[in-house]
Formats: sequence, C-alpha cells, structure tokens
Amino acid sequence: MLRPFPQFGVSNGVSTEPQLIANSVYHGLQLTAEKKYSNGLQLLATFVWSKSIDDASSGDANVSWAQQGFDSLQDPNKPELERSLSTFDIPYVLQFSYSYDLPVGHGRPFLGNMPRWADAIVGGWKTNGIWRIADGRPLSFFLADGGQPLPTYGSQRPNLVGTPKRNHGSDWLDNYFADTSVFQVPAPFTLGNAPRAIGSVRTPLSFTADLSLGKQFRIREEMNFEFRVEAKNALNHPVFGTPNTSVGDGQFGSITYVAVKPREVQLGFKFNF
Repeated sequence: MLRPFPQFGVSNGVSTEPQLIANSVYHGLQLTAEKKYSNGLQLLATFVWSKSIDDASSGDANVSWAQQGFDSLQDPNKPELERSLSTFDIPYVLQFSYSYDLPVGHGRPFLGNMPRWADAIVGGWKTNGIWRIADGRPLSFFLADGGQPLPTYGSQRPNLVGTPKRNHGSDWLDNYFADTSVFQVPAPFTLGNAPRAIGSVRTPLSFTADLSLGKQFRIREEMNFEFRVEAKNALNHPVFGTPNTSVGDGQFGSITYVAVKPREVQLGFKFNF
C-alpha cells in the first residue's frame, strides 16, 4: 500500500509522456548582394548575423526538442532554468557563390574562331563555386558519470568558477580549453550552475569550398550531352568536430574527429533531349 499506484503490479510499470513544451526566440540580420554580368558571370554573397535562444534544444548538431522527456532537465520543477543559447546557434555565417561561363570558345572573347573539333573540347566550359565561413556552435558540458542528482531529476551539470575559454596554442586539438580548472564537480544532490549551452567557447570555425566544372556537348538541336566534375570540400580544408565536454572524462577537452569529410570528387553525366 506504500506504492503511489498500488493498483498497478510490478510487471505493469507506470510511465508518463514528456510535456511537449518549449520556447525559442530568434533574432537575425540577413544581407544579400547579387550581381549578374553580360559575360556570363553571376555573383551572390550572403551574410547572416543572428542569435537563437531556447530552453529545449539538444546537444551538438542535433535539433531535438524535449530531449528524453522532462526527466532530462536538471531541475524538472524549474524548466525556465534551461533557457540559454540554442545548441545550434551560429552567430556569423558568410557565404559567397559564383557561376561563370569561361570566355573561351565559339561566340566568346577568346579563341572564338577555333575549329569545331577544338571548340568541342576546349570551349563552352562553365564553373561554379560555393564558399562558406561559419562561426562555431555553443558547447554543452556534462559530468562523465552523470553526477549524483536528486532522485527524479536529470543529470547534474558542472559548476563554473570562471569563464571557459578556448586554448589557441599549438596543442588545442588535445587541450581545447585554456583552463580546465574552471569546471568543477558539484556536491551530491545539488544543481550545477553551468547553463545548458555556453557561448564563451564554441566549436571550431567552419570553412568549406565546393567547386564544380562542367560543359555541354551539343549533338544537334535540342539534344546535348552534359558532363560535370564536382568537388565537395575541394580545398581539403579540415573542419574539426566538437571537443569532449564530459568533465572527469580522460579525454575531456580533446577533439577526436572531423565534422566535414575530406575532399570528395564525383563525376556526372547527363543526356538531354
């Protein structure tokens, strides 16, 4: 009779659905500049300056709300304490793209009178590119063993006794945080003071360039063959992943993977008729 729901046996466990509540706020400035030239050159530049705040987004790159239900909150009785930067918040994103019909071949400024067979090989090429530079995402910190929270509460977060900052030395891949002593394990059955996401230290900056080169080979009217070669992360620039943020883990502060894959090249063929 001491059970809160004695009518349910041990084998008939009682579970509850998470409360589907969340709140988010987004502010952003978006700028776009576009220019088209008569010589086949098109330019597009965009810039986004923004800030996203919520109380329920999950860690890392995932966008999951009310993750694991209400028992994932450090204090399920005070969900307002979860309010922080969104875990996917990216303050600055600069992107530049272009499309250019190379000025070589029949009807173009250079080598316009070359033989038909040479024009089929050298002339009529077109190139495209997308360059993207983005700031990092906020970091969420945890305790390696989950801590010792109050019963029915979510896992403890660490205490912060200073402002977490990034290490800019040559060893930053193994020691991402400048001073790990600012992260402390809270006392048992207490709440850690670290917010759900911290913006003073973020994941590494992202820089990628996707490039392509293509050409149409005309067979006859309304019939052509198109060839393209495309390279993702064409410059093979490393974009490192999220550092280990589990306080007390042996690899705390180390980055062990890359977020963007090495250069990928693919060939495309298309027959239009």
